[in-house]
Order: sequence, then C-alpha cells, then structure tokens
Amino acid sequence: MSSVPIIILKEGTEDVREKEARYQNIKAIMAITETVRSTLGPKGMDKMLVDSLGDVTITNDGAEILDKLDIENVAANMMVNLAKATDKEVGDGTTSTVLFAAKLLENSLELTEQGIHPKHIIHGYRLASQKALQIIDEIAETVSSDNDEVLKNAAITAMNSKDIAGQKHFFADLALKAVKKVAGEDGNAFAKVDDIKIVKAPGKSLSDSKLIDGLYLEKEKVSAGMPDVIKNAKIAVIRRKLDVTKTEFDAEIRISNAADIQLFKDREEQILKDYLKIFKELGVNMVINSQDISDKFGAYLAREGIGAIKSLGESDIKAVLKATGAKLVDDLNSLSEDDLGYAERVKFEKIGDNDYTLLEGCKNPKSVSILLKGGLEKILNSAETSLHDVLCIIAKIMDTKKVVAGGGAIWVELAKRIRSYANEISGKEQIAVISFALALEEIPITLIKNAGLDEIEKITSLRAAHKSDADKWIGIDTINNEIGDNFKKGIIEPAGLVSQIIKSGTELANLVLRVDRIINAKGAKSEGAD
Repeated sequence: MSSVPIIILKEGTEDVREKEARYQNIKAIMAITETVRSTLGPKGMDKMLVDSLGDVTITNDGAEILDKLDIENVAANMMVNLAKATDKEVGDGTTSTVLFAAKLLENSLELTEQGIHPKHIIHGYRLASQKALQIIDEIAETVSSDNDEVLKNAAITAMNSKDIAGQKHFFADLALKAVKKVAGEDGNAFAKVDDIKIVKAPGKSLSDSKLIDGLYLEKEKVSAGMPDVIKNAKIAVIRRKLDVTKTEFDAEIRISNAADIQLFKDREEQILKDYLKIFKELGVNMVINSQDISDKFGAYLAREGIGAIKSLGESDIKAVLKATGAKLVDDLNSLSEDDLGYAERVKFEKIGDNDYTLLEGCKNPKSVSILLKGGLEKILNSAETSLHDVLCIIAKIMDTKKVVAGGGAIWVELAKRIRSYANEISGKEQIAVISFALALEEIPITLIKNAGLDEIEKITSLRAAHKSDADKWIGIDTINNEIGDNFKKGIIEPAGLVSQIIKSGTELANLVLRVDRIINAKGAKSEGAD
C-alpha cells in the first residue's frame, strides 16, 4: 500500500496535538490568572480598564475584570466563563476560583513532563476534590440564620477587599437588614437577592445611603399635573394600553358626515371615562402600567389626583407586585379591591439627572431598595458591585447555615488533610493528590504575597500552626499582619463559597487536561477559494 498521508482537513487548518495542545491551553489560563492575582485580599491592588471608547473603569473585582477582557484563546475563555458561573452561584470568589484552577493546571503540567499520563492526574484530582468537599462539610461551623453577629462578620470579611471597606460596618448592617426583609421562611434567600434593588444617586458620601421599605423605579409620572406625593396609596398594577386612539389591529372606519365624526370622538371619550370610573370607584390613587398611557388619559388621571407611571419592564413589574402585594390585571373590568396593592407613600422625585418613583412603606414588602449615595459616579459603580457581592454572601450563609474561617485558614487545613489522605491512595494518583494539596495553598500564599509579607516564612508558619484539629481555623489576618484563630477574630466565609471554588476549579482543570488536540479552522481556505 502507498504511504501517502490522507488529508481530511482543509488547507490552512491549524492542528496542535498532545503535549503542545495542553501546554498552549494551560499557559493561556495562567496568563489570565496573572491579570487578577494581585487583586486578592484586603491589600489587593486595583486594575485600570480602558475600553475602545476610552471609558475608564478602576476595580479590583475579579468578575468585572474578567468580563471586560477581550480573549481569543478558547481555554482562557472557559476560565472566564467558569469564574462568571462561580459569581452567579455564590456571588463572590471569582479570583480565588481562577487562582485555584490555574495552580491545578500548572502542577499538572509538571506531572505530564515527568511522564504521568493525564488520566492518572484527572483521577487523582477527582478523588482529592471529593475528599476536600467531604472535609469542608465535616469541619464547617453550623450557624443559625438569625445569628446576626456571624452574618455581619461574613459581610465585613467580604468587604475588607472592596473599595467600600472604609464603610464596612455601616454597609454590613444595611445589607443584613435588606436580605432579612426579602428572605422569607423558605430557606432560599440567595434567589431573592435580585429583589433588592440598588439605586445609585449623587450625595455627599456613601454613609448617606439608606434602606427603603419599598421600591425606587426609574420612571417619571405620566403627567406633570399629577401630585408629587400620594399618601396611603391604593395601587392598581395593570397590563393594558390606556389609549384608544391606536388599535391593536388594522381596521377601516367609514364616516359619511360631520355628525358621525363627533359621535366617534364622543365614543373614544367615553371609553377613557369608563376606565377612569373603574379606578375612582375602587379608590385607586396610583396606576402602574406595563404598557402605554396616553397623554390625554394621563391628564384625566391628574385631574382626579391619581398618579401613574407607564411602560415598566417585566422585572420592575415583578418587583412592584412583590413590594406592594398587588396582582397584575389585564382586564380592567375585572379589577377588584383584592387586586390592589398598598404603599404608605408614593413620591415622584428627581435624583441627579434621572426621574424616580418611590414606593415607600409597603406592607410586608418582598422587594426593597437600597439608595446608594456617593460623590463620584465611579465610586458609586464600584460600591454597587461590592454591595451586591456582600448581599449574596449573607444570603448564601442564611441558606446553607455553614461557615468557615477566612484568611487562608480553611485552605491550609484542607491542604494538611489532603496530604494525609494521599497516604491512603496508591499508584500515580497519589502524586496527583499531593499536587492538589499544593494547589489549595495557592490562595493563602497569594493573600500573603499581596500583603507584602514574606510568603515562604508565613506559609511555613501557617502549616506549623495547624498541629491538631483544634487549630483548624488558624489563618493570617493580613490587615494586622497576624497569625491566629480567624474564626474568633470574626474573619468568616460561607462554606458554600469554598466548596464551589473547589468544584469549579477541579472541573475546569480536568476538562482542559482531557483535551489532547486543538483544531483551529479559522485560517482554513474554503473550497473553490483562490
């Protein structure tokens, strides 16, 4: 037989195999990691991001940095998507996830260069991951969702690395109150964080921020003649166009004389008056519509002292229903007293350059707002991102009721126990488990390095301090540069956050290790091309 190779890929297709394929993917991921590494911890640094239009963003939030990077490498994009998934699942921990996954891959690169097949590494990583998750569940401290001290300490810990750290006690109290307002009794507080609306407004300082028992909606009143303040508001939330001048379908109306024109106008007028009559009979003094309200009908409402806003999006309508207790109605003829919502006060006001409608004093509100004030827009944007992370951290602890000590304590303890577990594993998987333990220490090492401390000295001291199970919460306090029991110091993280970082990081590392060929058809010529 002929030994001429059979070519099945188009000319120009890039084909990278085996070690080179893994090397390219892992090096791309490690390069992304270096972008965010220095942001970790209370003494982490900020990044200045400049987009194509010249707009500048200064942040140390890992999720925001990764979201703004324009990345071509597929494996690196997988890393970014992994970080985003962690942020969505827990609300924080993106930088730690990236660091852990990258260190696993860096260690695996060394193992493959020693001749260890990726399947052994993958199996070893999977065993170590399962054991680490089991250990977390065993040693995590169980707390009540009513333990405000622990919840505030977790919020403060999360804020130590944020731009709002100077106001951390103020915002910890504010965030805790907000989450408890919307949490309910079903143990699913994290899913309700989106019911806390953060509204940014100019102000003297962040300490002027406040919690509103209700909603701020970025909507102006339909008519200038409507009252600026409505007390004891009975609120109708509807989904119907209040404008008879436009039909929802094509129609032809034939008018043969002037009297018919007036009759037609009178009929239009009557339809609007019938709508108005429904509201008046029920004592409605505030109308919220997901569709349009004509200027003419807006004038009718204003004349009766009824306020109104229109064209609300789906998310805003849902927030209104939760906050006021109203029911969404499509047919005005079916509107009843039971469908109406309530707010002690509705206020139309201008904040900065935008018009807002405030619904305040709602009965048992399931949706609330935080009015975030600050002197500069960039400060407000950074504070909004940080505050959202803090809300998520509090909600996650309320749901899972499990916490661990931060400041690297949990990672050093896990590394110690995984090294011990490696003695129970035989074969080449044992080496992979030991590499996994080394990767766990990447987070405390980075915390130490970012604090300007001697990483070898401090990580050695931390390892030595974890002599027994009673020392499990010894970590580093990089604010005071002290090693001690971080749980007693109130440096606390959700156990679910650490578990998510380990699960996500291990999954990505194993996924990249399974790739032994990269086929890039971007440069391939299409058939028939010159």
